[in-house]
Amino acid sequence: MKKYYMIYLLGVLTLSSCVEDEGNNTMNAINEARIEGIEGQYYKVTNLETLEIPVKVTGTLSGDKSDQFTYEWFLCNNALNESYHRHQTISREKDLSFPVNIVPGEYRLFFRVKDKDSKMVFEKRSALNVLSPYVRGFYVFGDKDDGTCGIDFISMMEGRDTTVIAGLLDNTQGIRNAEKLVFMGHSYSTDFEALWAVTKDNSYALNSSANETRITFNTDKSLENMIFPSIEGTTKPYVVRGLFPKPYGKANDCMSGSFRCLLTDKDAFWCSQMPMGESYGNPFNCYSAGSNDLVQLSPYVFYPATGGYVSTLAFYDKTNHKFVRVNGASYGVTNLADYSFSSDLPFSADQTKYTPARDLVYGENANTGYSYALMNDADGNFFVYVFRIVRYTATGMQRSSARQVDLSVAKDFAKASHYTFYSSQPIILYAVNKDLWAYNYNTNKAKKLNSFKGEITYLAMDFDSDDNPDDVIVATYSPTEKGFVYKYEMKDDPNEISFAEKQYKTGSYPWKTSLKVKSVTYRNCSD
Repeated sequence: MKKYYMIYLLGVLTLSSCVEDEGNNTMNAINEARIEGIEGQYYKVTNLETLEIPVKVTGTLSGDKSDQFTYEWFLCNNALNESYHRHQTISREKDLSFPVNIVPGEYRLFFRVKDKDSKMVFEKRSALNVLSPYVRGFYVFGDKDDGTCGIDFISMMEGRDTTVIAGLLDNTQGIRNAEKLVFMGHSYSTDFEALWAVTKDNSYALNSSANETRITFNTDKSLENMIFPSIEGTTKPYVVRGLFPKPYGKANDCMSGSFRCLLTDKDAFWCSQMPMGESYGNPFNCYSAGSNDLVQLSPYVFYPATGGYVSTLAFYDKTNHKFVRVNGASYGVTNLADYSFSSDLPFSADQTKYTPARDLVYGENANTGYSYALMNDADGNFFVYVFRIVRYTATGMQRSSARQVDLSVAKDFAKASHYTFYSSQPIILYAVNKDLWAYNYNTNKAKKLNSFKGEITYLAMDFDSDDNPDDVIVATYSPTEKGFVYKYEMKDDPNEISFAEKQYKTGSYPWKTSLKVKSVTYRNCSD
């Protein structure tokens, strides 16, 4: 008699409805499983979402009696090379509930049903596309209750609620005393991308791939293997304090395709051939190429942050109390040089011309192309300088204005822990414990914008994430409430000092974190 056996292995097969019983030469019907409710493709976000698939399984003989079958769900990666194949059973229940905590990528999803009596196997396959929540959002860097550093991520995926993902840093080295994260943004070359955790005493290279669910230390990357001076006098061990120019705009684009400036604890280094690899030679924080007579530079670096290619940077020499420039174009920097102006108005590049001499307290670059410097002197006076860096020449700083801060109006200005400049108006924001103030240095008016429940631990304008110069980020901390990150929008009105909290249609805002936040760093980078 003709046989009707068929063996089901890895596809959805059409099975014969009966099978021969050779003992009595009769045909026995097979209990076929009909599987319904599984779509052809699913999209889920790792670490945030759960894949829920309720399934209906009907037997041609057993009907909807689910105990007639056993069930298995499993995932396979889409590697073409079988040596890289990964098979993972994720459930043995009929209805799937799978927290998607796996590496982003494309997976094949299988659902197998096995009849307990006949041992016949029936299968339905689908595709699971796991998306990364770490492509766009904010790194939140700070200290935990035990003093060790942690990183959370405010994920801002298109079409999904903004969500805080906690505990990303795999802090195997037990680093402590967070100061800031340095992220160099999106670039056509992954060699340009970099993520550094900067603490009070050290700096650590981190892996920054959006396809990883944890941030780990990049132990293969160290400054000692990147800096090769031929002079004596550099300060080791090298500790990253800043990389410039910073990325720009919502696309998080790198603003230099060829060079990078590295500031360490004591020295400054220049790489003019980044496409050939990130390596640095002699420090340039001197006034003669190759000299070991090194000066101390402020960590605030000035340049036109307008989104175009940056060709030059300016600095503040803390040793000699003056604004200085690099000695040439970006491809040939070996030392510093002075500015030379025919007039000291509205301010002099050389701050020793004032009695007492002035020094830089804080500096910032706006996306308008202007730069800002907050200065003070030994008598406790504060001054605001506004200028543009336009060329690397001796007259390449265009000075716009200088204003003295009226401390009788700007209450507790000298006690502030954080400052930031609102570039659409002549306003400087400053934080004093729980209070956020704004001071208009042209009209000499001040206003308390808000009193928070916790101490303000971070304050900065956010020019980039929404391409909006009016946005400002504030982070607070209290022992009971822990950390919060807020986003506000300043009102661009010359007649009024005010701001309003941004509106986000998500239950996770304001963004909650257990960290005492020291740094909020924008990221938009797919790899």
